[in-house]
Amino acid sequence: MYNNSRDPPSQILLLILTQLPPSFPLTNEFLHKKFNEFGDIKKILIFERGKTNKAFVEYHNLKSAISARKQLNGLNIQGGKMIIHYSRLKNLNLEIVDNSRGTDYTQASSNSQNSDSILHSKTDDNIRVNLTNHISQSSSSRANSSPVRNEDINRLLDYDDDDFDIWKQEIQLNLTDMHPEIQTLLRQKQSKLLRIASVDSKVTAKMIYNVFSKFGNIEEILYQKQQQKAYVKFQTFNQATIAKEYLNNTQFFDSILRIYFEPLQPLQPTSLQDEYMIYYNENCTQKIMPLSPNLIITGVQDPTEISELIKMFAKIKDIKIHVNSLQLSMCSIADTLKIMAVFSDYEFKNQKLNIILK
Repeated sequence: MYNNSRDPPSQILLLILTQLPPSFPLTNEFLHKKFNEFGDIKKILIFERGKTNKAFVEYHNLKSAISARKQLNGLNIQGGKMIIHYSRLKNLNLEIVDNSRGTDYTQASSNSQNSDSILHSKTDDNIRVNLTNHISQSSSSRANSSPVRNEDINRLLDYDDDDFDIWKQEIQLNLTDMHPEIQTLLRQKQSKLLRIASVDSKVTAKMIYNVFSKFGNIEEILYQKQQQKAYVKFQTFNQATIAKEYLNNTQFFDSILRIYFEPLQPLQPTSLQDEYMIYYNENCTQKIMPLSPNLIITGVQDPTEISELIKMFAKIKDIKIHVNSLQLSMCSIADTLKIMAVFSDYEFKNQKLNIILK
């Protein structure tokens, strides 16, 4: 299954629907029926741009968005395809946008109309506002009255058709036969604590930290080396969910990581071989990036020398040497994880290396 997205997990999904037959009426109600199975929906917004329809679906929580994307990404709709990415938008409280149809499901119990929170529908539909049917829709004859349109929306929607072709080629056509383990993972209760099975024997607790800390602030790690499993506790539910989403079923050295939510419990070593680490992060924020074969390493005193050292640990497709930095293109995500695990905070000539996903 194609699970990679251009952006980190978000409560808002960006839907790209291609090759839908002209006779098929794409409506907010149709999308709501499909996506509401995975959790309560806040808003849906549909855009029509030529041959391609695009839409946003906003959930109340992150887990619902992740589950919906796992199940519906690549869905066949009347011969067309639905491709789903996580959105970069913070919310769907948008200005009026041309050729759009919006539904705000949070306004069902509201007694008053708020023009800043109720999304506007396409003028040709001529739909009146109705807050008693669990749906609030509005039509506006002023859709073209605002010369300034939402820049974030336009940037997300204005993609070339070539991009759609690339995405379609990467989507597997049949997503109905889900592996039983995936179904089990989706039904698990969300937690700040992750249990990692099948950890390679060459790995250390510090290596686990170097990789998992790229996706959130870690409070504790317990690595039970003899049992080849580890526990990683994050500061928030969302950080744990994002780490699990990106790293589950990825190759880490010579093993495939299997990651599960685990009920919160005290972490204590039980043998001399166990590694236990405590971290203090005062809610510091960091930019979370999707896993990528492209890395930037800064804090490099001698780029040529460190590049030769890196080549001993992983396969590199391309390397660009700059002053005090390296830009790497790895052969695989597995090679990316190796470099992150070994060289994050690595002291080279009295200076720590910093690795950034690009």
